[in-house]
Amino acid sequence: METVTTYLRAGEAAQLLGVAVPTLYAYVSRGFVTRRSAPDGRTSLYARDDLEQLVERSRRRSVPVEPTIDITIRSSITRIDDSAVRYRGHDAAELARTHSFEAVAELLWGNGLAAAPVIWPISRSDLARARASITAAGEITPIRRLAIAAMTLDGPAGDPADAPATARRLLSIAPSLLGGPQRGPLAPRLASAWSRMPSPALVAAVDRALVLLADHELATSTLAVRVAASVRSDPADALAAGLHVVAGPLHGGASRAVAGMLADVERRGARDAVAAVLRAGGRLPGFGHAVYRTADPRLAPLLDAVRAIPAPTERHDAVEALLAEAGRTIGTVPNVDVGLGALQYVGRLPDDAPLFALARLAGWAAHDDEERSERPVRYRGLTRPPQ
Repeated sequence: METVTTYLRAGEAAQLLGVAVPTLYAYVSRGFVTRRSAPDGRTSLYARDDLEQLVERSRRRSVPVEPTIDITIRSSITRIDDSAVRYRGHDAAELARTHSFEAVAELLWGNGLAAAPVIWPISRSDLARARASITAAGEITPIRRLAIAAMTLDGPAGDPADAPATARRLLSIAPSLLGGPQRGPLAPRLASAWSRMPSPALVAAVDRALVLLADHELATSTLAVRVAASVRSDPADALAAGLHVVAGPLHGGASRAVAGMLADVERRGARDAVAAVLRAGGRLPGFGHAVYRTADPRLAPLLDAVRAIPAPTERHDAVEALLAEAGRTIGTVPNVDVGLGALQYVGRLPDDAPLFALARLAGWAAHDDEERSERPVRYRGLTRPPQ
């Protein structure tokens, strides 16, 4: 007799497991739970049989479900699900189309969504102090420049500045530290640091990328910031911790690999470029996501902005060819890293342009601020002898 499998929605599945929804997504990414799409093509469903087997294994402890450290926290900053990312209840994709990064950062920091343009003042003393420290460090990557700059913004001993204020100071001087001008909104200053005469479309795409990447719940770098805040490190130190973590090639570096793959697509065609990656046993950078199985909601608005950038037709064609070939070959949905890599490639941004890190400074400051309302030193790992 054929058995009938019962499927549950994400909230019901998480409740059955006794975990938060993000932990459910982590179990899916590791292959412990099967996910399928509902007939509407948007809602994800989870097999009750898989869930009950996972619960039983956990009870017996014969197959420990702990290949990584899973941490669940309460947060009111960002919510993600299969179809949307929401900052303080606002759809991030819509915010990216209608508001500047500065306005969205202030929203993340709990200051509401400003109707008027937001321009942050630049402290010349902050800029001079950061430049002196960076010069003393010699040849370093842009992210390390930002980390050093963050360390120069420490508040007075025993009376540290709040995290949003520190992030605002760092973000306001960042374009100048990267070679841009000292006045005006953030996006045109950043675009000018990377392009001699940036088009309005390139500026708009940079601004949109900053908004879409500003936060994404408890990513690894965000956890590092919250751990630092938990022991009451100065917010400048906490932001520097996030920057050091995001500098790792496995976090925040996928867009650079995407840009390199797009160059290969332009040189020899999408079929050969994709086949070369797959033959080498690698995964296509920028494709697949533990949460978004239908579509990464951040990708479409970013690609729309990239398609508007004046650039050689060959560069735009390479983006579309990669998307088509990946869809035909691997059938895995692209994520926002494809959009960021396309922006770097089509907009001719430097390989090491720290756009992802700059965007996350907004989210990190919000998480730092929120963490300080919790009891201190609440993160502690446990060890056990090796199996």
